[in-house]
Formats: sequence, C-alpha cells, structure tokens
Amino acid sequence: MAKPIIWQEITWPEIEKVSKEVGIAILPIGATEQHGFHCPTGVDFYNAYEISKKVSARTGAIVAPPMPYGSHPYFHYGFTGTIPIRATTQIEFVRDVIKGLVNSGFRKVIIMQAHGQWWTMHTAIQEIALDVDCFMAVATWWELACKKIKEVCETPFKHADEVESSVSLYLYPELCDMSKAKEDYSLKPYIDKKFTRPAVHAELINAFPIESITFVPQESVMETGAPGDPRKATADKGKAIVETAVDVVVDLIEHLKSNYKPDQFPKVKPDLEEDMY
Repeated sequence: MAKPIIWQEITWPEIEKVSKEVGIAILPIGATEQHGFHCPTGVDFYNAYEISKKVSARTGAIVAPPMPYGSHPYFHYGFTGTIPIRATTQIEFVRDVIKGLVNSGFRKVIIMQAHGQWWTMHTAIQEIALDVDCFMAVATWWELACKKIKEVCETPFKHADEVESSVSLYLYPELCDMSKAKEDYSLKPYIDKKFTRPAVHAELINAFPIESITFVPQESVMETGAPGDPRKATADKGKAIVETAVDVVVDLIEHLKSNYKPDQFPKVKPDLEEDMY
C-alpha cells in the first residue's frame, strides 16, 4: 500500500510536484478537549490526521499540516484539558490556510474535520468562497459513516462514547486505557430531549439540531465528561466506521481527478461588481 504524502515531511519541490500531478490537498482540523477517563485529549486531532493519511495513501492527495485546536459549543467550555478557540478565529485561520494551499498550487481542498465544529466549517467555506476561487468540501467522519455507525454500534453517537472510543481504539489503541472507561449518564438536559436531533441520524425528524438549541448544561458537571457507555467500544467497530468514511472521501477525490486536471477546478468565487472581501 502506498504511503501518505505529508506536507511538513517533504521539500517544496516535492510539494510542487504533487500540485502539478494531483492538485488536491486534505486539511485535517481537530480540537484539543477532554475525552473522558479513557481517551487522550487529542482524539479529534488524531482522528482528523489519521483519517486524512488513509485517504492520502489511496489517492495521492497531500495532507496539509493539521490544526490541533477547534471551536466549541458553549457546553464544552470549563472542562480541564479542553482548549477552545473562538469560531471567528477558526474561520479566519482556515481562510488563511486555504489561501496558502491555493498559492502553492492546490485549488481543490478537502477539509477533514473531526470535531463538533462542523457548523463552523460550513460557515467558513461559504465565506471563503467569496474570497478565494477553489473547490472546497467539509468531510466529517460521523456524517459520512452515519449508516455504518447505526449498523455496528448499540448506542447513538455522543462524545468519547461507544462510537468515538471505537474509532480511537482502531486508530491509536496505545493511547487508550479502556480499564478506566465508565458508563456516565449524569448529564441531564434542561428540556425534554424530544425537541432535539441527534448528531448522527439517518433521516430528518421534527426537532432542533443540537447545535441550534441551548438545551444541555456544561459538560463540567459530569463525572467523566464522556456521556454514554464507552465500555461497548471495540477496534473492529472503529475500523468499520473509519473505512466507510475513508471510502466516501476517496470516491469524491477520484471523481475530481477524473473530471478535472490537476490545475483545473470547479469555479466557485462569484463574479461581483463589488468584491465582498
């Protein structure tokens, strides 16, 4: 199997060669936050980076240096180990990095994000599209593997739970200590859960996405910080989830490679009388 192409591990002429031969970059974006007693605080960072490397090995797309910090919903704040940045800070950071990738010859960018900030990333690409002419897509592993998660896991995806712990056990088992995993259902919402929509779902329901309603208290009121039962996690479940997500991103990249030459891309930036940026 081919090796992933890692931006920070090669020289600029080698990067230029990839831009001319492939022209596609993967930008891993994670976060640094608590993941219970059993998983490291770098879970989201590691997930984004490791999944990106798997995609790169199969497609030849280059993996840009990963971002270890992320924007967080209000209820993540206040927990030891979590280092949030503001959503506006992240959007501007991503804008600058995208410009750097484009200036290095990559006008097709896959943002591989592995944290609850997918809503920030969606906003980011909408704003960046008014400023930078390049193709962008946000790949969130639990969205891409939604059906597979429901097939292999007993409980719905939350945080540092059966689902995310399974992914951790598959990608970096040496950093996990499942002997410390505990069931934790101590986080009680302010209002009836019928009004909210889970993070992973196969169909739309008449409820609010969890990012659009302030219905839970801070995670810091919990014992472990990991809602659910991570003891149900296995590496086999994680492999099924990760490989499904990788397949979807690989399919997109191969589609782009088949329809656009390395220096070509679907035009994005609108033609405006007055530039918004």
